Amino acid sequence: MYAIEFEANIENGIVRIPEQYERLKNSHAKVVVMVDENVAEAADEVGLDFSGCVIHSFEGQDGLQVQRTMRDDW
Repeated sequence: MYAIEFEANIENGIVRIPEQYERLKNSHAKVVVMVDENVAEAADEVGLDFSGCVIHSFEGQDGLQVQRTMRDDW
C-alpha cells in the first residue's frame, strides 16, 4: 500500500479524484479525511434567519390566529 495526497472539495458527499490519479479509478482505497475544524463547524452552524422577513399578506393580523385558521383548514 502506498499513499498519495491532494486537496479537494467535498460536494454532496463526493470527493473527485484528480485526473493525474486516473489509474486509481475502480480500485479500492483507504481514505483519511482531514478537515479544517473552523470550516466544518461554520458549515454546521449555518441556519435560516427569517427575522427580517415581512409577509404583507398577513399585515395587521394576529400571527397566532392566522396559524390556527390555517390548521383548521387542513
